[in-house]
Amino acid sequence: MKLSRTDFEAHFSAGTLRLAFIGMSNIGKSYTASRLAKSYNFELIEIDQLIQDEMGHSDMEAFAQWQGQPYSEGYAKREMESTALETRALEKAMNAEGSNIILDTPGSVIYTGEKTLKALQSTHYIVYISASDERVEGLKKQYFANPKPLIWREHYQKASHQSNEEAILTSFPKLLTARARTYEDLADITLPSEFILDAKNQVSDIFDFLKPAI
Repeated sequence: MKLSRTDFEAHFSAGTLRLAFIGMSNIGKSYTASRLAKSYNFELIEIDQLIQDEMGHSDMEAFAQWQGQPYSEGYAKREMESTALETRALEKAMNAEGSNIILDTPGSVIYTGEKTLKALQSTHYIVYISASDERVEGLKKQYFANPKPLIWREHYQKASHQSNEEAILTSFPKLLTARARTYEDLADITLPSEFILDAKNQVSDIFDFLKPAI
């Protein structure tokens, strides 16, 4: 949703502002969304939670175990099922009623289909939280320490000399690079992860950053 600064502030005052945070898992979407929700009284809708509710899973770890890794038997089928789950959850969230809403989306939101993404663009002001090269290295470590469901599509590639884990490490940055281009095309504004993690920046600085320049 293309907004001017005046539009942004008018929607917020009227309680009709709808934000959607996109970006890779562990990049800071949930952290930022929850801070804004608490400080500015947004209604926060977590797409992951809607998926867990439908699946009957108690946490993301259980969902990650169900989906498995791209080298796991039956992964391709579960990847398709996961995309369908996410699409239904996103569409449900987009139709939610409330005053000033933030959608906290999974990293694979970009695979929910052209029709769904166009609807998201037309109804929400989309904020892409981007990752620097240094942050990408940190995301790799976090992925192995705290696995989350991850849709790889064609980006997982394994050379003959590699183990499954080595292939994950070399494929992950390529996945991020490919996704970054799509996130940028989808977003109305890009918020660097370094900005939200900088201790000098308060939640009010983040909220002001989100407003269009003019």
